[in-house]
Amino acid sequence: MKIFLSWSGNKSKLIAESLREWLEQVIQSTEPWISTSIEKGKKWSKEISDRLEESKVGIICLTRENLNAPWILFEAGAISKSSDSYVCTFLTDISSPTEITGPLSSFQHTRFQKDEVLKLLKTINSRIKESKGGKSLNEKSLEDVFEIFYPKLEAKIIEILDVTPEQATENHIRSDRELLEEIVESQRNLKEKINDLWTNKDINGIVEQYVKNYVSSKGLNSEYDIVDEPNLSDFAEKLGKNPLMRKLFANSNDLKEFVKDKYDDLPF
Repeated sequence: MKIFLSWSGNKSKLIAESLREWLEQVIQSTEPWISTSIEKGKKWSKEISDRLEESKVGIICLTRENLNAPWILFEAGAISKSSDSYVCTFLTDISSPTEITGPLSSFQHTRFQKDEVLKLLKTINSRIKESKGGKSLNEKSLEDVFEIFYPKLEAKIIEILDVTPEQATENHIRSDRELLEEIVESQRNLKEKINDLWTNKDINGIVEQYVKNYVSSKGLNSEYDIVDEPNLSDFAEKLGKNPLMRKLFANSNDLKEFVKDKYDDLPF
């Protein structure tokens, strides 16, 4: 079963990588994935979109530094849109779920404590049991394996949390994705600049992917049918619930205008 590990920032990335390795050892039928697994040369935005659609479990690796990171909000919203998906946050240096506000507060929270990590593992195991062809563990075997492997995860995450910001920066080369996050975050209060940045980089690709999914689900002839009513209003209403779209467009009318400008001409 595919599990999407969402991260933002170096500390969160290291935690996500540790969880991926650990989950593969504890329940071998899981397929945990993080964006650092993308092969060189692939379009990372499409790869992430595909993985988000395929994943039935999402684990959002939250730290104090990334509580409001745009990518965290986008990926959490993308996974949770599926009715049969399960999304939870994994809290490491956050002492209480009451510190989580906004859209992320509606998800189940797992604190970095032995009993809560075991509950998360049992939830994943039960999802595997419910899925077609999934091979889950019986509860006793799961608890036995957990007792063996949990100390390894605990030690690794404690080590990550103990690393100073200076050490983390010195030992880490930022990826293109992290650089983009930094730009978006630093400009989040300047709406016009945010819109310009995302229009030139990713907003076209993201909207195109959602349009294709909508056209397929509605059985429309082509993407250009999206501008016909009631398709356009229905599409804008659905996509307007996405956390990232709410940051990029002031309201559904702005989103509709963007889509109309993009698809209101013949494809030749």
